[in-house]
Amino acid sequence: MTLSEIASIATAISGFAVMVSLIYVAIQTQQNVRHTRALIHQGTAARTTALLLGLMNAEAAAAWIEGNGGTPTPELIRKRQFEQHCGTAMIAMEDYFSQHEEGLLSDEQFARGSETFRALLREPGMRAYWLRQKEVMAKAAPRYCGFIDCLCEPIR
Repeated sequence: MTLSEIASIATAISGFAVMVSLIYVAIQTQQNVRHTRALIHQGTAARTTALLLGLMNAEAAAAWIEGNGGTPTPELIRKRQFEQHCGTAMIAMEDYFSQHEEGLLSDEQFARGSETFRALLREPGMRAYWLRQKEVMAKAAPRYCGFIDCLCEPIR
C-alpha cells in the first residue's frame, strides 16, 4: 500500500468522522432545544403557581375581592381560596402534559401522574372548575383540553 493510498483512506475516515460529529451535534442541539423549552415552561408554571398560592392567603384573597369591587365575606374568601387551589392543580397538570409532549417523561411516569390528576378531577368542585376553565382554554390549548377531558372520563 502506497503512502498516497493510505492518505486517501485517512481522508475518507476523517470525512466519515466529521459527518458523525455533525449528526451528533444536531441531535444534541435538538435535545437542548427541548430541554430549554421545558425549563421555560416550568419557570412559567412556577411563577404562576407562586402567584396563585400567594392569593390563597385569607388576607390576600380579601384584598383581591375588595380590589375588584366585592365584599370579602368568609364564604367569598373560601371560594376564592378554593379556586386558586384548583388553578394551581391545573397548572401542575399542564406542566406534566407539556413535559410528556416534549418526550421528557416516560409513558410510565406520565401514566402514574395522570392517575393522580384523574383522582383530583373526580372531586365535584375540581371537575366544575375544569368545566369553567375549559370554555376559556378550548381554542388556545385543544390538545391539553383533550388530555384533561380524557382524565375526566370514567375508567373502563
